[in-house]
Amino acid sequence: MANEEHAALLKQGVETWNQWREENPQLVPDLSQSQLSRANLNEANLSGVNLENADLRMANLSDANLQGADLRSADLRGANLRGVNLNLANLTGTDLNGAYLTLVNFIDANLTAVNLSEANLRIANLSGANLSEANLRMANLSGANLSEANLQVANLSEANLRMANLSEANLEKTQVLSANFNKAILTGTCLQDWQINSTTNLDEVICDYIYLQTGQQKRHPNQGSFAPGEFTQLWRQHLNTVQVKVSPEVAPVQASPTPNPNVSASTPEVKVEIQQPHQSPVNYTATTGAPPIKVDIQPPVYDTVTPSVSQGTDPSPPSPCQSDSPTIPPNLQQAVSEVHRILEQLDQNLSQPKWSEVAAEIQQLLQELSQTCPTSTPLEKVIAVAAAIKQIESNRSLKSRVIEAVQSAGITRLQEYIEHPLSRILLPAIAEWK
Repeated sequence: MANEEHAALLKQGVETWNQWREENPQLVPDLSQSQLSRANLNEANLSGVNLENADLRMANLSDANLQGADLRSADLRGANLRGVNLNLANLTGTDLNGAYLTLVNFIDANLTAVNLSEANLRIANLSGANLSEANLRMANLSGANLSEANLQVANLSEANLRMANLSEANLEKTQVLSANFNKAILTGTCLQDWQINSTTNLDEVICDYIYLQTGQQKRHPNQGSFAPGEFTQLWRQHLNTVQVKVSPEVAPVQASPTPNPNVSASTPEVKVEIQQPHQSPVNYTATTGAPPIKVDIQPPVYDTVTPSVSQGTDPSPPSPCQSDSPTIPPNLQQAVSEVHRILEQLDQNLSQPKWSEVAAEIQQLLQELSQTCPTSTPLEKVIAVAAAIKQIESNRSLKSRVIEAVQSAGITRLQEYIEHPLSRILLPAIAEWK
């Protein structure tokens, strides 16, 4: 729990707080679990402060000093952290969803498993930061410095990394589905088992070489640098390659001294199993009269690709089967076409917004207002809804997501996810927002 004396000093204002910090540099303030939502802490000296589990939602922390602060599991959703110094801070498990983080310094900060989805990190300095298992989905990281950052198993799907510096970063098993790497720097980056798809933008990427294993192992190319455009061509070529494995499971027929020409061996149907990363297998039955075929859509194994772009010739695609594999039936093209169709449908399903998350935020906001505002009479309910509208409008990220949810999902569908009576007044009131 927070030290009551320290909490009382902070409530007296930033000027009083900063003066007290100057006079007592040896003290480590304890503000853990403090309720500081919407607090104005602009330019506050919070270096080294214990803010573990603190509620800092929508707080104004612009230009504050949080160097070395303990922010583990703190709630910073929608907070304004423009220009904040978070060097060496511990933000493990912190929720920064929708936070404004332009020009923030996160040098060598611990951001393990942090929630930075949809956060604005434009031009932020994350050099050497530990972002392993972090949620950076749809985050704006344009121009950010992520050199030597650890992004292992992080989610960067749909993130904007245009012109970001990712040199020598670790992207092992990182999800970058539909991410924008336009003009980003990827020289010396580890890309072991990273999850990429056809809508990941790699146009004009700056990359001399990469590593295919952690610890700067398996440099590619082995010597020298990629030719201009070779890096992008390498990934696109492999994404367009379908690896096919034929594995017949027909039971062996015992030899008979007197073969019976009237007895014919039955053959199973052609079965195609589609396996996408992080998705359950999808089975498809093609036609009868042929052995089973398994089509594996697997994460690319890039160290087996050796393009020869520098010689001016297109690298020949790998053979879909080994030489000792059974003959591929003529209906394989039809099966592969079905694979592409199902994968396109999967991509569409994955890209659908999660309206339930927006609804959960609205429900939480209404519950908080119901605890502080009376809602017994119709007038009181209208006043509470007006307060909710004002708070949504003050949070640009939330407002844009609410507008998109209302316009795309509709009032009726969104209403199904919100268990609060005030939502019946709130949703129609914001239905015309644009």
